[in-house]
Amino acid sequence: MNNIFKKIINPLIIIIGRKIEKKQFKNIPIIIAACPRSGTTLLLSILDAYPNIHAIQRQTYAFCSWKEKIPDRLDRLYREMILHKISSNTNRWLEKTPKNIKYFEEILNYYRDDVKIIHVIRDGRDVITSMHPKHKPNQYWVSPRRWIDDVNLGLKFEEYPNVLTVKYEDIINNFNTEIEKLSEFLGENYIPDKSSWIEKTSVKKSKHWADPIQNIHSRSIGRWEKEKHQLIVEDFMNNPEAMELMSRLGYI
Repeated sequence: MNNIFKKIINPLIIIIGRKIEKKQFKNIPIIIAACPRSGTTLLLSILDAYPNIHAIQRQTYAFCSWKEKIPDRLDRLYREMILHKISSNTNRWLEKTPKNIKYFEEILNYYRDDVKIIHVIRDGRDVITSMHPKHKPNQYWVSPRRWIDDVNLGLKFEEYPNVLTVKYEDIINNFNTEIEKLSEFLGENYIPDKSSWIEKTSVKKSKHWADPIQNIHSRSIGRWEKEKHQLIVEDFMNNPEAMELMSRLGYI
């Protein structure tokens, strides 16, 4: 019964969603991807402060299942457009699901390059020592193997003109420079101020954050140095693939 319901409702959601998309969003979409726990939710929140950008606040996984070169769950994307108010000022949508990192080629081909993809990278030591505040909060969320594989997948496209690679640490430590670079890449004239973007974003809390949105801070950088993480960090540092990638990225 549930499958029959989905076969009826999901196509209807896609039809309605596409009408909303065609009417509201004239500019090309933006998709964020990364290894999990790399700062994608923070970037989503910052970009939502742009007057032209409508951030889809839930991870839709719309681009993580494909059938005959078509994303198989676009209903998840369009359901968010149907259920949530969209400001009349916005002209493009923004979606972030870390797992998008596995599907850059499919996404670029589907949109025929009429899409902007942002790949967020973070120091692997901080990624592997991060714990998700809602899902198994007392366990490490990302394995060293996952970080290596996901980052390498994204870096295959680092020279592609419609893909921009940014570092979490650069956003934190060099906010103005990095956001200006992002704005140029996206073709947006607006550049949010480091001290006031929080007032303009609608993404003020998330299940991926332990606390509601805060001003930009560097307290999460270097978390791996805490003694309680010593064993997993040692294991990571003894991994030749991890060290080669960390060196390439300038983290060591």
